[in-house]
Amino acid sequence: MDLRGKVALITGGGTGAGRAIALALADAGVDVAVNYSRSADAAAATVRDLESRGRRAVSVQADVSVAAQVQRMVAETVEALGRIDILVNNAGFTKFVAFQDLEGIDEATWDQTMAVNAKAPWLCAKAVAPIMKRQGAGRIVNTASTAGLRPGGSSLAYSVSKAALIQLTRGLALALAPEITVNAVAPGILLTRWSEGFTPEAMERNRNETALKRFATVEEVADAVVLFARSGSVTGQTLVLDGGRVMH
Repeated sequence: MDLRGKVALITGGGTGAGRAIALALADAGVDVAVNYSRSADAAAATVRDLESRGRRAVSVQADVSVAAQVQRMVAETVEALGRIDILVNNAGFTKFVAFQDLEGIDEATWDQTMAVNAKAPWLCAKAVAPIMKRQGAGRIVNTASTAGLRPGGSSLAYSVSKAALIQLTRGLALALAPEITVNAVAPGILLTRWSEGFTPEAMERNRNETALKRFATVEEVADAVVLFARSGSVTGQTLVLDGGRVMH
């Protein structure tokens, strides 16, 4: 798909990987709606950077785990930018709890993790699918994690939620074909504010467990999202960006 003049909606698009994805898509000629839940200042800064690249951009507040707010977010995006061609489900939630500490995860934390990481992408996909189908084509890219491929990550709840997202990616790829492709990127540890929850010792141990002795960058994740946005022949796939750690 020629990305010039297309419109992307990126959930959690104001910071970290979401911001990098927004900038990479803008550099490819895409206008961008930056969703945020609480980080209004960061979203506004990202919008300014997108506009400085010559693209149209807006920020849209919504808790994407709430159906009514998702519908409003999508409507506001279409009103401001005219269409939605690309959805990037990047918003996420985690709380660092030792993997073996079942008592450390209360029901509220479990429910919020599943709501943001697994339910929200379903709500967003369901909301944009009719628009994309009317337009004749669409791309959905989900931000998963290697924690969804093997037990690990910041908590058991997080790992389970990302496994659910990977399976949702496959299911949506079948449900929304042939007009819409659905794929996922699965980074390992990224050097963002989320990784601040790991101790330096844990970071070094995880780095040494990668084949390439390095973590992926948010810019590399963004490049993978742009690849999926362009491709019309790839769907239902999860691309791992972790320096080769899951091979071990």
